[in-house]
Amino acid sequence: MKSKVLSIYLPQFHTIPENDEWWGEGFTEWTNVRRGRPFYPGHYQPREPFRGDYYDLSDLKVLEKHTRMARKAGIAGFCFYHYYFCGKKLLEKPIEAYRDRSGETFPYCLIWANQSWMRTWYRAGTKKIVLQQQNYGRAADWEAHFYYLLDFFKDERYIKIDGKPVYVIYLPQDIRCRKQMFAVWQRLARENGLPGICLIAMNTSYGRDQSAELYDAFMDFEPLSLLWTDTSWRRYLQDWKSRHIDGIRTDRKSLRNGLYTQNTFSYSYLCRRIERKVGKQDVKTYPGVFAGWDNTSRKDAAGVVVRGSTPQRFWKHMTKMLELSERYGKEYIFLNAWNEWSEGAYVEPDKRYGYAYLKALKDAVYGSRGNG
Repeated sequence: MKSKVLSIYLPQFHTIPENDEWWGEGFTEWTNVRRGRPFYPGHYQPREPFRGDYYDLSDLKVLEKHTRMARKAGIAGFCFYHYYFCGKKLLEKPIEAYRDRSGETFPYCLIWANQSWMRTWYRAGTKKIVLQQQNYGRAADWEAHFYYLLDFFKDERYIKIDGKPVYVIYLPQDIRCRKQMFAVWQRLARENGLPGICLIAMNTSYGRDQSAELYDAFMDFEPLSLLWTDTSWRRYLQDWKSRHIDGIRTDRKSLRNGLYTQNTFSYSYLCRRIERKVGKQDVKTYPGVFAGWDNTSRKDAAGVVVRGSTPQRFWKHMTKMLELSERYGKEYIFLNAWNEWSEGAYVEPDKRYGYAYLKALKDAVYGSRGNG
């Protein structure tokens, strides 16, 4: 079986009134990216897009350009985060515009990022203030959610498995009524001419939902799926550093900052661990890959840096993962991510590497050797 790469896509690169109110006028993900700074010598911050392309997703042409770039690089589809709070939508306009007005044929599906929005980033202080509360409601609310999704599910470009539209849920454990909710969705899907919904639960730092019977499949969200379950000395050292982070100085670059801010984990180590998991998991679990990780532009010194990602190492990891996935009959691999700039998890062109990560991905997918 030829494994296909699906890439997670973040839509928070346009302004919305709620973010203006919560974070300041004109806030987008680029606001976080621009405030990145190095915490130790050699720390790659701030991250800057290639040729200063701080794009605005309120322009549909930008997303359409990304679909063409992704297709050329060997990506088979985007998994758009969508944010739905019992009838209230946030950051929905780029995705709806693609569904309703784009002539591009690039496939896509949705990931329900179903957590409450909290002030846990750089203005958090000591309090985690709720910005947008998630509320799952009752049967009428579940039906309204389904009918909002149905317009996507009917799109010919929407990714389906065995005729069922793929719907990924970031934190299903948070949905206490999920058994009842999913039953309503599945019934409504059949009533509207679909064989059902292909529900995929994400394995994140919160672990794996034990209600496996509710899902068609699981997917590993890397590196968080692995990072927080590691039992090596690296995990214990990282926990110790987190408890002592108040002892570091963040007013300047220093080697001491590096010891605390830079994660104990290396990119190569995590990739090896991810590769070892593939053959040990059931066929219902789709593997995940990541291009890098550094969320200090969001969380300052409390952020986590995985050191050592390069285009060549990414190519090596992708090549191995595609080989393993095909060997073990995995139809999809989920890439984190196309454009998670504030987490350092992106393959888009940047100032340091240009198009090298996209080239590495293309070389891995199509079987030629990447130069990185």
